[in-house]
Amino acid sequence: MKSFAIIAVLGLAACQATVADQSTVQVAPQSGATQLATQADMTAVVGKRLVHDSPAQYVIIGADGTLSGSWDGVRLAGNYEMKDGFFCRTLSAGPGGASPEDCQLFILEGNKIIGTRNRGKGSSFTYTVT
Repeated sequence: MKSFAIIAVLGLAACQATVADQSTVQVAPQSGATQLATQADMTAVVGKRLVHDSPAQYVIIGADGTLSGSWDGVRLAGNYEMKDGFFCRTLSAGPGGASPEDCQLFILEGNKIIGTRNRGKGSSFTYTVT
């Protein structure tokens, strides 16, 4: 029984990532998954189309800290910066108009980004990188 408890503790530890502010964020244990935590990490997706549910819902992340795109025919625009291991974006235009900063946890696995709002504590979504 002791060996089962040790395995369980080690398994849970493997599911956590520590960000710059030393808070712990739960990350699904996926082989080959990488947290996009710095501006250098973002080069994997800069300039590419991040598609949500349909081709009419996409975001393009610029190397200069801007984002653009379209959401069901509505122009999407804003800025982002990487803070404490999170993708922090503010929208100046979008389907709901301007939107305040939302820092999101980004995990890249293959051609998918799993994003989780509110510093990894909110709702999740998936983008396909094209």
